[in-house]
Amino acid sequence: MKTMKNALRTVLCLTVLTLALSCSNDDDVTALGIQRSFTTNADTDFLINSDGTVNLMVSGAFQDTSPSSSVTSRGFVYGASTNTEVSETNTVVAIGPQNSVTGDIINLPSGQTYYIRGYFEMSDGTYFYGNEIQSSTDVDASSTRTITMEMESDPFFISQTEVTPTVNLSDIAKEMPMEIGYEYSVNDDFSSSTLKDIEGYQGNILTTSYASELITGLTASTTYYFRPYAKYADGTVTNGGTSSASFTTNN
Repeated sequence: MKTMKNALRTVLCLTVLTLALSCSNDDDVTALGIQRSFTTNADTDFLINSDGTVNLMVSGAFQDTSPSSSVTSRGFVYGASTNTEVSETNTVVAIGPQNSVTGDIINLPSGQTYYIRGYFEMSDGTYFYGNEIQSSTDVDASSTRTITMEMESDPFFISQTEVTPTVNLSDIAKEMPMEIGYEYSVNDDFSSSTLKDIEGYQGNILTTSYASELITGLTASTTYYFRPYAKYADGTVTNGGTSSASFTTNN
């Protein structure tokens, strides 16, 4: 009878141990009582690049009370199917403090649906995954895109027949222009104007200023009026505000 009691006690202990170990993949508590979670926010932002691809901006928060040596990296994993696991080409690093991390998934094809979730890579080669969200690159920025373009009051260079104006770009949101340039005229209402695009502009430039290349073929001792323009993929052209500047070529 005593042997049978011991056997039952052993079976019971093994059952409890098995149940405890089965909790190791739960979002909040591991078998060792470590608090670990990674929450990805359902709301994402986007930026349409000038080549038509889309960047998705993801955010979230995590909690992890395990020793720092047990986690080798944190990030977001994404894919075209649910429960996508980490591979060599489908992750971005999670940047920022644990209560507000972000990740930018760039150059995705438009018109696609992606499944995204946060992950920890563990030192033993395993992965911990948080909740999964769904986001789409089937986006339209025609009513939400913004760009501010302000002319510098002095040109970078000026001669009798050439001018290099400078424009400051800011508040770029939702969509990058496919073309940026200058409209210029001898008339302050920009009638009979000429457009000159910035050659070499590749888009996806998020700096706060951009200087054009040289505008040539101007007339000496003549005042020209300049204002910037941005052209989007759908053909829409904006001046990014009302900023303009006038420069008089040299004698």
